[in-house]
Amino acid sequence: MEYLFVLLLMFIVMLFVMQIFFFEMARRKMKRIKNVNWFLSLNRPFAYTRVKYMIFVCVLCYLFSGIGNLSMVEWLLYMVLFVAIGIVADAIVQYLTMQYSKIRCRKEIQEAVLLENELLELTQTMYDDEEYEISPLQYNETQILKQYLQPQDHLAIMSIDQGTYADSLDSLPEATFVVEPYGDINPVKEKFAEKQVKVTQLTPSGQLPFKDNKMDIIMCEYCNYDKFEIERTLKNQGYFIVNQKGTTDLKEFYQFYLPFSMKGSWDSYACSTTLQDIGMKVIDKIDDYGTLRFHTIQSIHTYFKKFAPDFANINKYKVFYLNALKDIKEKSFCELSTHRFYVVAQKNI
Repeated sequence: MEYLFVLLLMFIVMLFVMQIFFFEMARRKMKRIKNVNWFLSLNRPFAYTRVKYMIFVCVLCYLFSGIGNLSMVEWLLYMVLFVAIGIVADAIVQYLTMQYSKIRCRKEIQEAVLLENELLELTQTMYDDEEYEISPLQYNETQILKQYLQPQDHLAIMSIDQGTYADSLDSLPEATFVVEPYGDINPVKEKFAEKQVKVTQLTPSGQLPFKDNKMDIIMCEYCNYDKFEIERTLKNQGYFIVNQKGTTDLKEFYQFYLPFSMKGSWDSYACSTTLQDIGMKVIDKIDDYGTLRFHTIQSIHTYFKKFAPDFANINKYKVFYLNALKDIKEKSFCELSTHRFYVVAQKNI
């Protein structure tokens, strides 16, 4: 019996040292990226939930331990004892680690709790705040479109904004098509009921609803596209204008929800390369890197409601909003990076 207690103690010490090592690594990372929600999670009551996991690990270790020269009853008895020791040791280590984390991060936990309470109060009294600072834009996609557009052209505008961008344009050609790739197009049709604009969507097979060599200009406004469909439906010498978000757009937001950094980049160069691969000629391209600066949580919420409605869900994206509130309290502002680009390419057979 004394041997079992020694074995249990050794197991606890080894596991605890390993847990502290990995905890310190995580703590340094979370402080670096200012993940307030991680420190908030340290304040939860202790609850051991790894029984099944530890049974699996202990049984696996016991099977590969090579213990032999035992009767079946002895072998099973020792396995049960080994599993029990493993579960007890892990539960003790988890509890000790939790207590260590609360002591080690006492200041950060207290700050996180205060921020969470303040954020909760703000969500209950939320109002629209249009006051935010945006760096000067490097280009205007509408002006770019007008450079290539002729009154007699067949124009297609692809977007996922329920026709908002197309509705903002004036002097559209008679042959103008608004393509909403996803969702219900009936509200969009109502929006253009009094205009000579045809509203359509992708075919069931995901193709553009146009004949081969039909369009003079296809405008892609913050929307995905199939480059082969673009090439198929454009007339020879027709123009494809892309206006999209780049890889680094809102990177401060995405860092909390993407476990790994994205490999490669999506920018004007990458987009141009894909179009050149199918024989199109790139006429012009520009990357626009900028910033958005907010001074209140309300202004962030209002901005997202307008431009990225899903991100306006504070409960769903509490991690980001907590860190944004921390930045605002410490620096008086929260800053997000913006990245958009445009490419003008011409079909050149």
